[in-house]
Amino acid sequence: MRPGAVAEQSAEVADPRPRRWRVVPGRVRSGSAEKICLWVVALLTVLLPIAARLMPAGETEIVGVPFTAPGAGHLLGTDDQGRDVLSRVVIGLSASWWGAIAVIASGVVIGAVIGTVAGMSGRFVDTVLMRLTDAFLALPGPLVALLVVAALGPSFRNVLIAVIVTWWPWYARIVRGQVRVLRRLPHVDAARSAGFSTFRVVTRHVFPGVLRSVVVVASMDVGAVLLVLAGLSFVGLGAPPPAAEIGSMAAAGFTYVFSAPWVALAPAGVLFAVAMISNFAGDAVQERMG
Repeated sequence: MRPGAVAEQSAEVADPRPRRWRVVPGRVRSGSAEKICLWVVALLTVLLPIAARLMPAGETEIVGVPFTAPGAGHLLGTDDQGRDVLSRVVIGLSASWWGAIAVIASGVVIGAVIGTVAGMSGRFVDTVLMRLTDAFLALPGPLVALLVVAALGPSFRNVLIAVIVTWWPWYARIVRGQVRVLRRLPHVDAARSAGFSTFRVVTRHVFPGVLRSVVVVASMDVGAVLLVLAGLSFVGLGAPPPAAEIGSMAAAGFTYVFSAPWVALAPAGVLFAVAMISNFAGDAVQERMG
């Protein structure tokens, strides 16, 4: 068996999370559509920060009459304060997008370290680390967010910390399971018998086989994290107004959903579209690396 064979399992098998965490159940079969979404995600990552700086108005700048309908002057209209909805949506989406990437990157790093140590260690260390992981998995995400915000104050940064606390255990379990299998392969046994250090065995012979599964799962998590961040902002746990956050903008706009529906539908619709595209892009990554 070649070194990376175990890691090439489908993310459906490697990812132990219940399917409720997925943005879209199942898999899109149109490969071309998935590849297009993958390119869109790459463009969003690069262009969103630039677009946020090039918007015609700032997130708190009043530019017109409140509740101006979408048109040539304001493509997505204005909100109840006369602020440009398009500018606020782009600024809020940029923050949420990079916030989701930060959550996933932090979760991968923390989970990979704990999962690798648990998988390569003896039974005692493995048991202690996995029980710690199980304890974090048992914590309800919304309650953790409430506790973090209550302790540190409402802000987007504190929401990110709360989500990271509840997100890394999934990666720890995935990595630990893969490491426990890979460490028994002949080439890993040969490296350890040759006297290589544990660090070299892990970095050169074990972790490359784990990386494929981690990348696939992480790519499929972007949309889910976006929705979680927006949900916490929607219930008031994010940065207080007038900060431009997708969730809080949608929540405030629902007050005027019948008189000025664009105020709520613009951020909600953009969030839904980006979450769907992210999930399709994750399918493309799974297909390419699977």
